[in-house]
Amino acid sequence: MTQEVAALYTGILEQVVRLEKSKKKLSKQILISKDNRNKLELIYKFLSYELNKHELFEQAAVVALTNKEKFVISHLGCLYEPFGNGEVIDQIRKEISYTRRFMQVMEKNKSEPASTSFTERRMAKEISKYVLAQCRIYMQLHI
Repeated sequence: MTQEVAALYTGILEQVVRLEKSKKKLSKQILISKDNRNKLELIYKFLSYELNKHELFEQAAVVALTNKEKFVISHLGCLYEPFGNGEVIDQIRKEISYTRRFMQVMEKNKSEPASTSFTERRMAKEISKYVLAQCRIYMQLHI
């Protein structure tokens, strides 16, 4: 692996670790929050950290594919293996797409609750449950 790609990937991994630590701190706030509006804002912030993580991994994947760095591609493949088979870059981009859609729904639910449809309200509820489950997992981690 070339030094430039190794340095870039190491830098991306360090940024991801910082994001994960921020998500852990935010998880505690989400779990103890009683105010629904505040909780929606915190969940949106959690999703934005998740989006940033996937975008960083996308950058790493693009550089690795451009430079034909099999180690980085393999490592990213291991990180995204639970999300399905296929090209790593496609898996990462699917996660980015899903996260953006989740953020759109949460934003609309937060800013325009009266204009949300039944489906959007239901989706926001499911996204909230998903994030709360993630928060519980983060609280068990020692990062």
